[in-house]
Amino acid sequence: MSKILFVGERRSPTAKRMKVTWKDGRLAAKQLFDAFAAIDFNPDQAVFVNFFEPGGPTLIGTAAKLGVPIVAMGRKVQEALKSADIDYFAMVHPAARGKIRRKDLYTEHVRSVLQQVRG
Repeated sequence: MSKILFVGERRSPTAKRMKVTWKDGRLAAKQLFDAFAAIDFNPDQAVFVNFFEPGGPTLIGTAAKLGVPIVAMGRKVQEALKSADIDYFAMVHPAARGKIRRKDLYTEHVRSVLQQVRG
């Protein structure tokens, strides 16, 4: 399967201090990577970019033109992609609060989104 572009917002101050990115599977990404593991999704199929960081919109626009599936993590990113007229699959941000924070619910949500991506 081809790569899937997962789009976040921006690195948190804690992530910058710890020098970690989405690909490290730490902080907010831990919830997502735990879901990947539970559904046997290889994280090597995921490419990560943050919309609200330098170069983010350009990389995302290029990926969209190439037909790369885009998963928008969180409402802010979804609104930004909609404004940029870029198609995406909506996913709840892994750091979201409330019921979706339960591992089983978030895992099922990720499974559902990836089933949509795969068609």
